[in-house]
Amino acid sequence: MKPLFHPDIDDVAPADIFAALADPIRLGIVVALSGATEMDKARCSNFVGLASPSLLSYHFAKLREAGITHMRIEGTSRYLSIRRADLDRRFPGLLDSVIEAAQRDPGLPRISEEPATKP
Repeated sequence: MKPLFHPDIDDVAPADIFAALADPIRLGIVVALSGATEMDKARCSNFVGLASPSLLSYHFAKLREAGITHMRIEGTSRYLSIRRADLDRRFPGLLDSVIEAAQRDPGLPRISEEPATKP
């Protein structure tokens, strides 16, 4: 399998971050990841409540290519995490401000905390 591209944080421009986070689904992914550890909710399959798997793949790539997230592949699983330390070093306070504002947005797509039940 070809390794995934993750840009060097020093090559990430603010415009790249803002462009990636302008999409509500991508912003919802980042908000969901902000309170998650890699092992609890950060498996890519946990985001299917936001969009179809193929559309999620597109959004995950956009976040990764913008330098916001890191994706780790282990077997058939993909784990997603925010590059928090890198982003905080390069753009102090930016990520926290964006996440805080997004959490107050009632229209932001969210992942359900409750597992779906079958009727």
